[in-house]
Order: sequence, then C-alpha cells, then structure tokens
Amino acid sequence: MSITSVITKTLLLVAVGVPGSMELAGATDFEIHPGESLASAVQRLQPGDTLRIHQGAYIEQQQIRIRVKGTNRLRVTIKGIEGEPRPRIGRSPNTEASSTLIIDGASYLTIKGLEITSNGGDGIRLLNNPSFIWLEDLEIHEVDVGINFRSNMHHIRVTRNHIYQTGAMGGTGEGLYVGCNYADCAVSDSLIQGNWIHDTLQASQGDGIEVKRGSYSNVVRDNVIYNTKYPCILLYGTEGKGRNLVEGNAVWNCGEAGIQAAADAIIRNNIILSGPGIGFYSQEHQEVLPGNLEFVHNTVVGVSPCVKLAEWDKKLGLVFANNAIYCEGTPLKIIGRLQGVSLSGNIVYPLPAMMPVEGFSPGHAPLLDFVDVFDRNVYPAENSALIAAGDTLYVTELDFNGTLRSEVADVGAYAWTGMMNRGWKIGAGFKQSKPLPR
Repeated sequence: MSITSVITKTLLLVAVGVPGSMELAGATDFEIHPGESLASAVQRLQPGDTLRIHQGAYIEQQQIRIRVKGTNRLRVTIKGIEGEPRPRIGRSPNTEASSTLIIDGASYLTIKGLEITSNGGDGIRLLNNPSFIWLEDLEIHEVDVGINFRSNMHHIRVTRNHIYQTGAMGGTGEGLYVGCNYADCAVSDSLIQGNWIHDTLQASQGDGIEVKRGSYSNVVRDNVIYNTKYPCILLYGTEGKGRNLVEGNAVWNCGEAGIQAAADAIIRNNIILSGPGIGFYSQEHQEVLPGNLEFVHNTVVGVSPCVKLAEWDKKLGLVFANNAIYCEGTPLKIIGRLQGVSLSGNIVYPLPAMMPVEGFSPGHAPLLDFVDVFDRNVYPAENSALIAAGDTLYVTELDFNGTLRSEVADVGAYAWTGMMNRGWKIGAGFKQSKPLPR
C-alpha cells in the first residue's frame, strides 16, 4: 500500500499504572487518496492514529476489516477530510456480497464523515465483542442492514447518521439491528441518538431500529424514522437486566407499529404520527411477556388503532400515563383486561364507550387541541385539553424539545410554554434538539 502523506508523528507520554510511571507512544496522522487501498490502510492503524480519507470513490475488492484496539487515551479515528465532499466507500460488484466496513473486535475507535454503500451486504457490521466505538455523521444507503450490531458489545455510540434505502437484494433491511435473536448476544450501555432513518420499504422486514431480546441499558433518543416496512422502533426485553430508554423520537408511516415493545423499557416523550401500522403496540413477542414497561408522555395521532395492548392483565411494572391519544378510527384496542396496570392522566379522542373507569379523559378534536395537526405540529393549542391535565406523579423532567417541564403535567410529548412551539419542526431531516444533559 502507498500512503501519499504522513502528516504528523506525535510522541505522547501516557501514564501506565503506578504514579510517576510513563510510557512513550506514537500517534500518526495518515492521508489516503482515491486509487489507494482503504482495506490496506486500516491494517496499519495503531492506538492514537488518525486516518483521513480524501474525497472520491474507494471501491474495494477485499474486505475492509478494522481490528485496531485503541485505548481511552489513544483513540483511533477514521474520517473524511473537513471541507471536502464525503469519500464514498463501497465494495466491488464483482465480489461476493459482504459488509462494507467490518469492525472486528476493535475498541476506542471513531468513524465519521463517510458515505457508505454496498454490493448487497450491510453498511457496517460489528463483530467479536467491540467496545467504545463511535459511529458519527455517516451517510449509509443502498445496503442491506445499515449498521448491524451482531455480537456481544458495549459502549457503542451511533449518532447523527443518515441511513436510507436499506434491504438491498431483498435482505432484511433494518436501519439498525441491535443484538441477536433469542438473546444469543447482548448489546449494552450504548447510545443511538439523533439519527435520520427512512425508506426501508424494499426490504423483506425493514425495521427502523430493532433492539433484540437480551440487549439492555441502551438509549434510543431523538431519532427521526419514517417509511419503514416493519416497526419504526421495536424492542423485546432485557432478560431482567437494565431497562432500555426510548425518548424524544419522531416516527411516522411505520409498517406494523410506530413503536412496539414487550418489556423492560421506558418509552417517553415520543411522537408517533399517521401510517399503516398501529401507533404503540405491546404484546408477547419472541416469548417475552409484557412487564416492567412504562409508556409515559407520548403523543400518538392519526393511526388506527393508536394503541393496542395485549396480555397486560395482572403483569408487573406496567405504567400507561400522561399520553395524548388521538385517532378518528380506534384510539385504543385492549385485548383482555388491565388489572394491576398503573393508568393515569391520559387524554383520548374520541373516548371509546368501553374504557377503564380511571386513567382516561376525553380530548377535543385534533384541530382544537393541536396547533396544526395536518402539518405534523402536535404542540398543544392555546386552550388544549392537554394543558396541565396529566398526573404529576408520572411527569417527566424534560419534554420532546428538551424543555424542562417544571413538574407541570401537560399531557403528551410537549410541555406547553406559550402559544408557539419553539422547538424543532417535525419533518424529513435530523431532529434539532437542545444539548441538555439527560
């Protein structure tokens, strides 16, 4: 391999265990240009190195397999050149279909600023227990699965990536596939935030984000997901480990369900808009029974049914509170009873004839309770039935915009702070969210 320029060679002093003990380590910045092999370049990376990829196409015959193990002090970075168009990374159509980037047991690695396509395989596949990986600002399209987490792993950050047109060659086509079937592996302590995922309709399945059974203590936050064949967000259960958190997401035109979850999750401050599937769907899934699940301060509008709950009767740890549920057809479909479920502060339109005695109150028509429901603006109108109508016992600290609720239980995903929604306008693109700590 020919690397056209080595920008810098920096000697770093790094502490190694005992006070006063230091280790000398090298960190190198490399650049490569089209015509050079990215697959070969990544094999040279050492802890602390940075590989900068110039604009142009890198269509590889051999697999791009990244095994480098950085450290907390000597992180490894692979990225495009600032100020240049993204370099396009792909696999030759003359080779067997395979993932374009394979992160194989790597650690403390950042990949950012690339465009990734495929020859029918996944965009990025993580294997063999990687950890402390950060995938940021990537454009991934014309692939099977966008990013495939198919191993035990922890502390993976996937932020501000644009993933679309998945399901190449009729594959399953999830935007993000997190974990393994039947808990054969687990992804934990990871962050999936601020991604823009859409158009999985050519896939055989095509979930937006699927968090598999056994994966735990993960955060799915502030993502924009639409035009999916299967649910926009799907969760199973954590096998009794830490709950997954799903908050601040905007989803619409989702196949089967906007958000589907069986157990072990906190689902709050999400907005689910019209589409062919159910808004929020909870039932037994892959032998996981409903339980230890909270659905709080969400806004569900325009799907039918808005909410379908099955097998919730006499299960432990189920909370359904402070949600805005507006569907002209069937706002609520409950299979069985809801004995033992914490139900409180929900506003429903229209209010069905057969409802639990407590926990649900009628709303006005959507045109009266929201600013502009036809323009996806489901912020409460001035005299909305949602304002201060919830249960303060279940009020969340922040709302969909990242605004402090100040213990006021405005129903749904938004806190009402005046006549105008000062947050991000829902639509195609990345969500603009406040960088508040959560």
